[in-house]
Amino acid sequence: MATQSPAVPLRVLGVDPGTLRTGWGVIERRGHTSTLCAAGVITAKGFSSLPERLRMIHAGLVEVIAQWQPQVLSLEKAFLAYNVQSALRLGEARGVALLAASQTGLRIAEYNPTEIKTAVASYGRADKVQIQKAVFTHLGLLYDQRTTILVASKDATDALAAALCHLNSSRFVEQIHAATAKDGRKTAQDSERMQLLRSAFQKRSLPRSVPTRSVSTRGGPTRGVPTILKVKG
Repeated sequence: MATQSPAVPLRVLGVDPGTLRTGWGVIERRGHTSTLCAAGVITAKGFSSLPERLRMIHAGLVEVIAQWQPQVLSLEKAFLAYNVQSALRLGEARGVALLAASQTGLRIAEYNPTEIKTAVASYGRADKVQIQKAVFTHLGLLYDQRTTILVASKDATDALAAALCHLNSSRFVEQIHAATAKDGRKTAQDSERMQLLRSAFQKRSLPRSVPTRSVSTRGGPTRGVPTILKVKG
């Protein structure tokens, strides 16, 4: 996964795909602060044909991307469902979202539902109301006229939850990279110190021969005989 310095703004588009209602939300992180840019729902209920609904969703997402210029698309991974027909329809909506992101050069991040719920609400089985409250808390939002669209639509808050999940995950990855880089610098400094010590030791002058001194044998001096020290055991 590509990482970005916390000092550089990171803008993420979260999408909650659906063939009738597709929620979306854009969040920007600057430093350690996440701010809501915009959120909404692309509604395709007026079209009875599935291809027409998918076309509307694609056009709507392309418009959102062009207006808000996110760097990353974050959404749920495909998963198995008891209703096969619903799973297929969800897969088609996901495909349209992935196509729109790929065409505009966005990086794509996918998370399973449990990862998103845990990252936002600290509970992998949180319901939609709990997710909505957690999203508002993370973004410092109040239930007022400015956020009416979010209050009315859990599709939008689910999309914002996907965006927040990526922001939290990318921050964790950045912290790991920062810690690894710090350890690497420390290791390099230790290696440099060891190299300096080794070099200094090798340059140190050593005696060319064993030092000698005279000892007497039968009262006469004998030169050049090494001194032998006896150690009592």
